[in-house]
Amino acid sequence: MVKIITDYGFCYGVDHAINKLIELGKTGSNIYLTHPLMHNSLENEALMKLTKAKFITDIGSLNENDIVVFSAHGHTLEEEKIYENTQKVDATCPLILSRYKIIPPFDDNHSFIYLGKKNHQETISFLSLFPYFTLIDTTLDILPQIEALTLKEETIFIPQTTVALKKFEEAFSLLKKKTQISFHLDICPLYRKRLLEAAESLKSVDPKTSFFIVCGDKSSSNANEIYNGIKQVNQNLDGAIVSTIKELNLDNIKNKDIYIASATSVKKETVLKLKSDLESLA
Repeated sequence: MVKIITDYGFCYGVDHAINKLIELGKTGSNIYLTHPLMHNSLENEALMKLTKAKFITDIGSLNENDIVVFSAHGHTLEEEKIYENTQKVDATCPLILSRYKIIPPFDDNHSFIYLGKKNHQETISFLSLFPYFTLIDTTLDILPQIEALTLKEETIFIPQTTVALKKFEEAFSLLKKKTQISFHLDICPLYRKRLLEAAESLKSVDPKTSFFIVCGDKSSSNANEIYNGIKQVNQNLDGAIVSTIKELNLDNIKNKDIYIASATSVKKETVLKLKSDLESLA
């Protein structure tokens, strides 16, 4: 048995960025990316081939007719300055842009905390735009980081959109013991939905007869967090993050029921192709 257990396909933000790049590809202009448009190497390679886009290797070689595209995860103020004399297209996720518009400005009465992975493009971009936020790095233990903070009576708390749900909830709880959180934002609702769908579906399946797949790229934050979320509710259940059947060790799935969850940077066709290929093994 092979079953898709979550909603699947690109999230709106990735779809938005892809459509922007495809439209630019039709102009015949030279298109350059500052970073991968999304965290999915297969989808990026196919899209760049289609649009003839390239990564920037020499800023000095750009001319006024070239187009620089910023990734779906955002970009820094420094990048805007670097490319100020070049045509720029912002493919940042609309959810991230909408969050930017409602971030409270700095004031002396609040502490400002951002929760995210230190080297993730979204985190780097956010802290460039809002440098008055203090980072809690989710790649490290968050408890000592929060314990070391001196917080004011009220705190503004913003998470990276694809931060681990468990760490978001842990940080929120720990901060509430030290301060009043007067304003906060949630993680990406589609990522949260798929994580909870997957965890709920798999919390009681038999690890001996089951195997799960998160269809996505190992570089994707939300793919990894969906994987981790499943392991948290069923720690003995084996699984993998893959986009194609070629990436799987088939011995691991032999005679097992297979459950597929989808990351947000994977198109529907990829998920359906994976399901079809797995069914053909039966």
